[in-house]
Amino acid sequence: MKKVFHNVRSVYIKHTLLKFRSRTIINQRFYATTIKEYSIPKTRNIGIIAHIDAGKTTTTERMLHYSGFTRRIGDVDHGDTVMDYMKQERERGITITSAAITFGWKNHRINLIDTPGHVDFTIEVERSIRVLDGAVTILDGVSGVEAQTQTVWAQADKYGIPRIAYVNKMDRIGAGFGRTVKEMRYKLGTRPLVCQLPVMKKDSIGNNIFFGVVDLLDMQVLDWNNDPNGSIINKISLTEQYPISELFEEAVKGRSHLVEALSEIDDQLLEILLANEDPMKVSVDDIREALRRVTLNGKAVPVFCGASYKNIGVQPLMDAVVDFLPSPLDRSPPLATLSDKIIEIPLKEKEKLCAFAFKVIHDHKRGPMVFIRVYSGKIDNRMTLFNTSSRKRERVNKLLQMYANDVEEIPSITAGNIGVIVGLKETRTGDTLIQVNDSRQDLKLQSIDIPSPVFFYAVEPTSTSDEKPLEEALKNMLREDPSLHVHVDSDSGQTLISGMGELHLEIIKDRLLTEFKVNAEMGKMRISYRETITVEQLEHTCLYDRELMGKKQKAQVSLTITPLSENDKGVPEEVGNRIEIQIDDLNSEQVETNNENSFMKLNKEEIRDTLRSGILSALYRGPILGFPITGLHIKVHSLELFGSESTKMAIGACASQALGEAMKNGDPALLEPLMDVEVEVPEEHLGDVLADLTGTRRGNILGLETSGQSIDYDHSIEIYAPPDSTYTSSDEKQGVVKPKRIIKAHVPLSTLLGYSSSLRSLTGGTGSFNMRIHSFGIMSEDRAKSVINEIRGGY
Repeated sequence: MKKVFHNVRSVYIKHTLLKFRSRTIINQRFYATTIKEYSIPKTRNIGIIAHIDAGKTTTTERMLHYSGFTRRIGDVDHGDTVMDYMKQERERGITITSAAITFGWKNHRINLIDTPGHVDFTIEVERSIRVLDGAVTILDGVSGVEAQTQTVWAQADKYGIPRIAYVNKMDRIGAGFGRTVKEMRYKLGTRPLVCQLPVMKKDSIGNNIFFGVVDLLDMQVLDWNNDPNGSIINKISLTEQYPISELFEEAVKGRSHLVEALSEIDDQLLEILLANEDPMKVSVDDIREALRRVTLNGKAVPVFCGASYKNIGVQPLMDAVVDFLPSPLDRSPPLATLSDKIIEIPLKEKEKLCAFAFKVIHDHKRGPMVFIRVYSGKIDNRMTLFNTSSRKRERVNKLLQMYANDVEEIPSITAGNIGVIVGLKETRTGDTLIQVNDSRQDLKLQSIDIPSPVFFYAVEPTSTSDEKPLEEALKNMLREDPSLHVHVDSDSGQTLISGMGELHLEIIKDRLLTEFKVNAEMGKMRISYRETITVEQLEHTCLYDRELMGKKQKAQVSLTITPLSENDKGVPEEVGNRIEIQIDDLNSEQVETNNENSFMKLNKEEIRDTLRSGILSALYRGPILGFPITGLHIKVHSLELFGSESTKMAIGACASQALGEAMKNGDPALLEPLMDVEVEVPEEHLGDVLADLTGTRRGNILGLETSGQSIDYDHSIEIYAPPDSTYTSSDEKQGVVKPKRIIKAHVPLSTLLGYSSSLRSLTGGTGSFNMRIHSFGIMSEDRAKSVINEIRGGY
């Protein structure tokens, strides 16, 4: 593989001349040494989000090339991209881990994160979006709005991220720009604003060939025909004399619709339109400023088009990132909790430091590398930090600017920027970092929601000498991936690894064997079930009275257990349960204990934390098969202490034992993951798919919808979409897409293994599906017996 050009340690700016027909533009290749030259308003922290195989990495590679960062364009199919640098990514041609890179465009600094599109790696999207200010959503022009597109769109909605959209693959047969714009409206519920039109020309045999775009703001035709790498853009003013006769008329219609739509949601442009009377007389600058305002406040989404693989349309997209997506100053200040109060963190370099760790990777040479977003203040090299989540001090050894898999050392990371810290040993994803002398030591930024794992397999070292390397490898991978869980089965002694899906665990397995060089044997992949009780209420009192290492340990705990209501999902950090500690009746004498060497007083907060830790440890192992316990309200209402014998160890062990004993008496039951499944199929295949779901897959059909009814949106708002031969309409105004049916169902995860292949077979490749975990449902008695026999029979 040819090496991609990098300047890792040089202190200079690489200039690349991109010759346009009308002018020459100088772009800068950014390195951290140029950070101070670019202010916060000229910074863009953005992400690329999309369904798998929509062209995220392909588009990013073109951005790097046109910005002057790389000499040649990386190709996903050839496995030589800058962003997909992992061996597993290059072998499979997909993005597995989010990669960060910094480059310059039009005198702006762009911190970009390329995210995965596969559902198994949704956590990578979640933690990236959490720290980004804006996003580019890439849509496949052939497939339109796909299942994972809807998932990542909802994630961006959750954090209120402003977005622009880019309809890619317009060169493919069956690509439909107008159809995709309409799908954005009725599948995503957003208001798309068309800013470009695709330009098609007929080839010698009459087929439509995509070769450029019309910029509706400038009323210019842009094409990239003079350079195979797409560096030279030809710009021609669009007039009535343009060779494609209907193009000018459609562009006038499109620009008029754009200005009128903006005037409906932006008062400033409305005044300008009323003064000019004609939408075509509204200036480019006025439209551009209005587009920025409505994008930043989330009222609409500008839509662009291109074909990244053919090097068409990427530079205008980069212009749109600068023009329409927010700087850190344009975003609302992040919220944090301080002494149980919600406060705002102002984005100022001279304020006290507040930073958020959103990703950790393990480098075999540098050790743990923690990706952080600085919200206020500044992190300097060799600074000592305080982790408010782990309550530990951490020292910064080095500060780095990331260029995918490449790095450059930098002296500081300022407010509004993203960087990497080397040397933090205890920091994990979701932790808040402040200066060590800051009095706000309980300050915490909003953390990241980590989904529950649904698959697992057993891993065993090949020999005794391989135990420690396996343990170290798993420890490093756990820090990297918060959606990965590892625990040891106390009965069998086996190490069990839990993850989000089949591909997720396949990648973990591959990395253990090839990247970490661990000699281990992997078991069969299985479903991660849950356990609960079926009685309405359970009371239990446990007396813990043991002698450990020659010292008496004694405590007594009483608790009540009730199932949660159907709509209560519990607390994620408490394994989907709710733990309530009520020990306010403790008197001061009870919490004073005396050990051999010193007088110790346990305060009530320490006792509560110890009881909670004891309960949590018991929740991770149920009485039937050792699966985590979920769906319970556990209330500790009484604690009796016995002087010096009631140590923290005794209190925690008593709470854990109390819950374990109670579960055995509560008629425990196995729960299996139920998935919220949406299957989109053509009408002619509906019967076959329904029969398959309700038959062997034991699915419960919730309803049927016609594609286009999945989002409740305002039908009175007229959406402009250019003519598109890939959809048909009985009413030209509505432009109804060829109908597909959407099946909504709850289906046990165990029956969905390999469903993607089955659906392709049933629908001739025309069906698609999306699934996410809905809840855990109680198994039937026969099903539970089958699972117990299967698991107890060995891995």
